[in-house]
Amino acid sequence: MPRDGELVNLLGELKRRNVFRVGIAYLLGAWVLLQIADFILDVIGAPSWALQALVMVAVIGMPVVLIFAWVFEITPEGIKRESEIDRTASIAPQTGRKLDRAIIIFLAAAVIVLLADRFTSREQSAEKGSEPLSRETTAQPMAIADKKGGLTSTDTAAAEATDSPSIAVLPFVNMSSDPEQEYFSDGLAEELLNRLAKIDSLRVAARTSSFQFKGQNLDVADIGRQLNVTNVLEGSVRKAGNRVRITTQLINTQNGYHLWSETYEREMDDIFGIQDEISGAITNALKLKLGMQEVQGPPTNNLEAYQIFLQARFLLAKRGAANMHQAISLFDRAIELDPAFARAYSGAAFTWALMPSYAGVDTQIARQRVQALATRALELNPNNPEPYVAQARIQRYYEGAVGVAQRDFEKAYQLAPNDVDVVNLYGDFLFLTGRLDEAEAMERRAVDLDPLAAVHHADLSFVLLARHKNTEALTFARTSSQLEPNVPDRQDALVYALAVNGEFDETRQFIERAVEQVEGVEAFVNAWRCFLAYQMGDEKRLRTLLAERLAEADEFKFNTYSVAAWYTVWLDGGSAAVPLLQKALEAEEYMLTWPEMFFLPELLSDDPDFLAFWEQPGLRELMAVRRANWKGERLGYWKKREQP
Repeated sequence: MPRDGELVNLLGELKRRNVFRVGIAYLLGAWVLLQIADFILDVIGAPSWALQALVMVAVIGMPVVLIFAWVFEITPEGIKRESEIDRTASIAPQTGRKLDRAIIIFLAAAVIVLLADRFTSREQSAEKGSEPLSRETTAQPMAIADKKGGLTSTDTAAAEATDSPSIAVLPFVNMSSDPEQEYFSDGLAEELLNRLAKIDSLRVAARTSSFQFKGQNLDVADIGRQLNVTNVLEGSVRKAGNRVRITTQLINTQNGYHLWSETYEREMDDIFGIQDEISGAITNALKLKLGMQEVQGPPTNNLEAYQIFLQARFLLAKRGAANMHQAISLFDRAIELDPAFARAYSGAAFTWALMPSYAGVDTQIARQRVQALATRALELNPNNPEPYVAQARIQRYYEGAVGVAQRDFEKAYQLAPNDVDVVNLYGDFLFLTGRLDEAEAMERRAVDLDPLAAVHHADLSFVLLARHKNTEALTFARTSSQLEPNVPDRQDALVYALAVNGEFDETRQFIERAVEQVEGVEAFVNAWRCFLAYQMGDEKRLRTLLAERLAEADEFKFNTYSVAAWYTVWLDGGSAAVPLLQKALEAEEYMLTWPEMFFLPELLSDDPDFLAFWEQPGLRELMAVRRANWKGERLGYWKKREQP
């Protein structure tokens, strides 16, 4: 064991021979070069082992360089062994000063590399993605709603966000050179969102709201305020051949601190393992208990089927007839590749359940497809809520199916109480069956889970209008319109809310602006003008509009007969409306059974023929359910007609 004096002499000799300086310069220089190599190898798509090999070379080189610095010295005549040099002729001090300058240069280069990596990653997050919304588009509606003072559910959610763990999963940035891989980065984020939503103790913002921020570079604090969450998960995906690199980070929205971050680079075959690791790491970071339902096997062992499935979900989320037809084809292809892929069956079933509304598909055909696909999906996985929702959604309740739909919705909600699609559609069903307190609570919950999705604000507005909470209904209707100003369905609630609140001039002006600015609004305009005339008591104008509606019935294709029948009851009595009601039943128009108009027939007319119409199979059961649930409150838009 060396004595203290010998140790001091050793340290002094190490210093004199510049061994410490050489070591520090080597570490800094190697780190900078490895960062540059990482970038270049990433760009050219080199395998991950290439960088690992360079790291190993750098590690092995460290002791070699230190030994070299101890044994040799650089002199004006070249490199010589240190033992051969007269110490009075040594230039080690000059070499040390040069090494000091080198250390400073390498240190500055390291700082530059760190800053460049930080800022370029932010810019890529802002530039990648498609169809970005403006900051005003997402923030403005919430500000207006708050100013009106009606969004009590959002206020509640804000309080919940600070009291319980909550998270939003933002769409992952597609860093691949192929923009067609967008479906894959979006799909991974959505899959993680779905996994996290199964944790009872974690409140997860719904996909529609989280994905509003796609392609934006907003501060996480702004995102947290708009979504009422305390944490945000963001990431990027680079896919090259059969390799995938996923970088993720979990950020606290209240203080901006990174709670956790990680980079995964694996073969595509291990994609499900990566998803398990990420969701597990998040639960650990948030100190949550991981529910047993999270511990599941992969949805399929066929990687090609899974990638096709993600493409199908990507298109389904966009809605629209063309996208949904293509989604069905992709779901079918995934099923061909893996006949035991339960979620492919349920995804196809849910898409078919929406096809009559979005693509004009015959309801009977859609119902048959939903039944077959949902049945098979439940055989494969009885704990998947999506098939139950699909079955309940496609029922039109004309065939005694109210009880069946009720059981399906209850089962879906039991399995997935945090799934906003389940919550929203179950709220619609509760509204349909007259359970109005529960319907309002469920639609408010949908707004809380998905605050930037216009559809939930619109649905809640209609429930409030039916319950004569008109001022608050107008607040939500305005928010819905502002969130999706170019979607006709989202303008619908605002027209009705304005008219009910007596804002006739604004209603008229809004309709005319919509005709000029909103594509596809033509199918709504006649119904809007009819409602305005009805609210104003302008019977002459209403009769003219109804005549136009019936004369061009093939052009409207939007609850043509049910809307006309309701106004006919008001104008000419129940008996005059029966032929129109029968046509509405044959066309399976959903407004025929929607509560705002025909809640209970006896509240509108005592005409025997009119009442008899509602005693037909299916309709009779629905009316009986409503009577059992009705608490005697005034409902819908019906008002007593003043006789001339």
